[in-house]
Amino acid sequence: MDKNEVNDKTVSRPYDIGWLASCAVVTAAAAFLRFYWLGLKPFHHDEGVNGFFLKTLFDKGTYAYDPANYHGPTLYYISLAFAKVFGLETVPVRSSVAIFGVLTVVLALFLRRYIGKVGALSAATFLALSPGMVYISRYFIHEMFFVFCSLAVVVAVLFFIDQRRSGIFANIWMVIILLVAFMPSALNLASALGGENTAALLAFRAAFFIVESVLVYFVMRMLLSWDSGRPIYLLLASASAAMLFATKETAFITLGTMLIAIFCVWLWRGIAAGELFVKRSFWGIAAVHIAVVLVVIGYKDKFIEGGQWFYANFLGPGRPQESFAFYGIVALAVATLTAWAVFLYFYRTENETLLDEDGSLNWRTFRPALGSGSDLILMIAAVAAVFIYLNVLFFSSFFSYAEGVQKAFEAYAIWTKTGNKDHTQNGLLGYVKWGLKVEAPLLLLAPVGAAISLLKAKHRFAIFSSFWAFGLFAAYTIIPYKTPWLALSFYLPMCLIAGYGINEFVTSRRMPLKALGVALGVIASAVLAYQAYSINFVRYDDEEMGYVYAHTKRQMLDLVAKIDHYADKSKQGKNATIEIVSPDYWPMTWYLKEYEHANFHGSLIDANTAEMIIAKKDAQDAEMLRRYSAFYRFDGVYPLRPGVDLVLLVRKDIADSDAKELYKILEYVSPELKR
Repeated sequence: MDKNEVNDKTVSRPYDIGWLASCAVVTAAAAFLRFYWLGLKPFHHDEGVNGFFLKTLFDKGTYAYDPANYHGPTLYYISLAFAKVFGLETVPVRSSVAIFGVLTVVLALFLRRYIGKVGALSAATFLALSPGMVYISRYFIHEMFFVFCSLAVVVAVLFFIDQRRSGIFANIWMVIILLVAFMPSALNLASALGGENTAALLAFRAAFFIVESVLVYFVMRMLLSWDSGRPIYLLLASASAAMLFATKETAFITLGTMLIAIFCVWLWRGIAAGELFVKRSFWGIAAVHIAVVLVVIGYKDKFIEGGQWFYANFLGPGRPQESFAFYGIVALAVATLTAWAVFLYFYRTENETLLDEDGSLNWRTFRPALGSGSDLILMIAAVAAVFIYLNVLFFSSFFSYAEGVQKAFEAYAIWTKTGNKDHTQNGLLGYVKWGLKVEAPLLLLAPVGAAISLLKAKHRFAIFSSFWAFGLFAAYTIIPYKTPWLALSFYLPMCLIAGYGINEFVTSRRMPLKALGVALGVIASAVLAYQAYSINFVRYDDEEMGYVYAHTKRQMLDLVAKIDHYADKSKQGKNATIEIVSPDYWPMTWYLKEYEHANFHGSLIDANTAEMIIAKKDAQDAEMLRRYSAFYRFDGVYPLRPGVDLVLLVRKDIADSDAKELYKILEYVSPELKR
């Protein structure tokens, strides 16, 4: 039977019920962690900014891309659909991100052939339970869609090289892209023809939607008839790459690292075919371990400092709730080292595995898949057209802001300056510190999986994932600019290669390796699940947790509740006037978006009629007393984020009985200072 026929699954085979059930459980866990109590934590500063742009798009139908401020436009247009259907509220807009967090987990399950059944399931489990993946999936920022598109590029290219027939998920994704591509012109034409006549406008929109659907139908028929639909995967890879660039400027780092990783796969396999790596003798392994011992001895002081830091962060005073995580990480580290030792002891060149060599993933199969003659020209043209068109579509805000295309290029000059600043003050080892605190299982298992892939030099995708993961890790470590969510870019391939390592242990025919593989997977999943629960549902605003970066304090929601209370008490409701004079106020714009008379000044102004005033504690105390004491009382101080406290002043005629005279504000001591 022809290999392609097997790959195309023309041979009927029974459903693997166990596999499908396992996939369902992992997907359900991912969905639960991302959607449950999605409005629990208040909006972050960056979420407030994104919410501001979304509201502008929601109200006016336009978005003007500005590279000097923030990232690409895709987030706003994706979330716009959710906001239009479910309302411009916290849960709907965050859901637009959370769903791509779940889809990332689902997409990892499609790698079963390349990292093994157990490997794909383990990788998906790690992605589902990763504290960072869960935390950022519950954030209204660009990162999760960026991670999804990164994996989509890889999966689509893999399926194209493997000459897979386009499946139902690929077809659905392609249909969505075509609808997005054709819809702007259809809507603009409908608006031009319908004018201000509502009935005519609706009629034209319905008519053009039908025409567009028919057009998409025929385009899909052509694509599916073109080499059994296989080119769809390359077009999806191009579309996903375009979405990467339209989401964040760092797309060039991700795609560049992928290309370097592909070269490294070819280079490494060429080296591994030589005598140097064919004989993996005892002395070679011993030399590595001796070198490690010498490094430890030579840098013992640094290791002592690291141990003290580890103790302070996991066992220090005030952190009893982290004892489980600490001992879990210690157990995982011991199990990892034991597993590695046992693996090396039993390892032979002919070591058996249930994962077949992915020999088709090379240029010899990729080149014929591109076709020849007119097919080759058409393929290249289609890929280029999809990439260019989608970038122009989003950066021009669906052809309504032509300057956005030019500004997309200007973003990289601006980014080179932004990327040279370390806003977190964590230095070169910032990601290591965050990782050890929250993602320790991945930091321990990914190197094991990478080492196995390099020692075997057999599975191209595993080697690619290793170089991709640690290439991105090195790149983001070297770049001075650091934020916790950037780590998701390299935690994605780390989950894949960690899953591959688990697969190699569990599928081994040697019971010690099999048992250790199961132990590693169980302990790692337990630690990740605990950390995911802790950081997402308990300590989501605790800056000591790795991903909690300048996050809004939960008490800020109390401030919002008080504002609503006084607005109702004043009988003005959403028409109440609120003067925000604090220079720090994000994400208050999101929570006050329904107040038409909420004015954000950023500095003190004279006011005596507004129902409420919001100022900044300490920085504005003296001037507040001078300007507002005659007309306002002091309701309370509400932490916004670490180092920033907001003061709510209420007009005396509507202030509650427990509101205090303004001079009492000087007696307030921040909870952080009390500690």
